Amino acid sequence: MTVQDPTQQEPRLGVDVIGFGVGEFAYLLNVFDGPARDRSVSVFRAEEMIDDVTLSTAGASSLLARDLAAVDDDGDLGVKGVASAVATALGKATRWTEISLLTGQAMDNVAFVEGPDVSIMLQPRLLGTWFVFAKDPSLSPAEATLRIVQQHVADNPGGSAYFVFKTLDSEQHLLVRSEDNSWTTGVPDFDKDEVAETPGLDDGGLLAAIEDARG
Repeated sequence: MTVQDPTQQEPRLGVDVIGFGVGEFAYLLNVFDGPARDRSVSVFRAEEMIDDVTLSTAGASSLLARDLAAVDDDGDLGVKGVASAVATALGKATRWTEISLLTGQAMDNVAFVEGPDVSIMLQPRLLGTWFVFAKDPSLSPAEATLRIVQQHVADNPGGSAYFVFKTLDSEQHLLVRSEDNSWTTGVPDFDKDEVAETPGLDDGGLLAAIEDARG
């Protein structure tokens, strides 16, 4: 499996939200090998999915039908365009952020995957589908993360968020909730079963807390 035409971006990632079916996503996770790809598999809890040859074959067929993959003169299949960007992000990432957006009744999830040349956000939807959009290039990763929780609380007053920031060799957790027009953060200590809270933060204080948790 290869990546073809990595600069081709039609449809444009960051302008359009692109959906990938479960088979397509399994195939994209299999484009690269190595520790970064293995970490992505772990983040997306896709260990069984990537070993399902039938599923990946169906995904490859779907990508071909959508013109997101092509067969070269040697008969090798390679992803292209947006699929290439997503496969590269998943296979070459240096940082992963798992975001749980909580309300009193429900939870939604966002995964933020940062690679050397492309950073993408992914949201799961029905039947194992993932919808992908690019990080706003005008925002730093921490600012983009802040925007997500700000929008969540604006849409769901009283909502909260739980972040897990991961690299290849580290993992940090951060709880965030809004109250009285300010933010409270919490850093859990799992060994002591305690959470160290910092209340009364403004947006700048929350941004600094996110930057600190990212490491």
